[in-house]
Amino acid sequence: MKLPGNKLKLGVALSGGGSRGLAHIGVLKELRNAGIQIDFMTGTSMGGVIAASYAAGLTPLEIEEIASSVGTISNLAQLVDPTLLKKGIFKGDKVTKLFNRYLGEKSFEDLEIPLSVTAVDLNSNQEICISDGLIADALRATISIPGIFVPVEKDGMRLVDGGLLNNLPVDIVRDMGADIILAVDVGWSGIGKEKIRESYQKIISRVPLVDMALTLYETVDLFLSRQVDDKIQSIQPDFLLRPGIPPHITSIAGYTHAKELIAFGEEATLPILADLRLSLNLANDLTQSV
Repeated sequence: MKLPGNKLKLGVALSGGGSRGLAHIGVLKELRNAGIQIDFMTGTSMGGVIAASYAAGLTPLEIEEIASSVGTISNLAQLVDPTLLKKGIFKGDKVTKLFNRYLGEKSFEDLEIPLSVTAVDLNSNQEICISDGLIADALRATISIPGIFVPVEKDGMRLVDGGLLNNLPVDIVRDMGADIILAVDVGWSGIGKEKIRESYQKIISRVPLVDMALTLYETVDLFLSRQVDDKIQSIQPDFLLRPGIPPHITSIAGYTHAKELIAFGEEATLPILADLRLSLNLANDLTQSV
């Protein structure tokens, strides 16, 4: 039990999931509307991007406006900077500039909420928790899907997407000092993949690479979903949200569905607000009576 005067601290862990991670905005919007303060944040890949934006002081509405603007087909196309297939399809320099544009070249020390994002070092095969330096550089590392983005080279490391080893970093936010953990998992889990394949069938018949891409997507998703399940079993969060995002909104094809994804995050959060408030407030009342 905490000593008198020390309130329990809330930590929020946001999973990776590509465009499906836009649902995290809806979660943060409802927490903010309910007056619930977040003390620590962690995130992987898109979860890291949303967590960093909130920790930097952007409101959920501002993050939503940015997501809706960037998520148009024309604006997404402007982020493409091909590499001629050297170490990855995209350089990622334009994405880094995008992060700097909205986060003002902030460092972790400038954040309003303590933050850590995950990456993986391909040289050591180790998970890396990034909690210092420039935010844009950390985000560029945590979103670097191998083969898609060129790895970030820093201090003798080759950093790629943290989801490879920790797609829902509940252990990290606990180590940061969180007493109560709210975890949000936006993984696809392969549900409804038959319908997705049906919708792509005409394209698959003409472009075999699409079938290969879908197979790779399903394989990676199976690995990530099993990894997240194991993590949750070993370190059980106090609250676990899994927004009911339809399977056809994939991690790649969902950027034009920002408003829908945010709404799914809101819907998943509303039912737990009373219990979350009770956990925090009841704990505070108990510490005052010790």
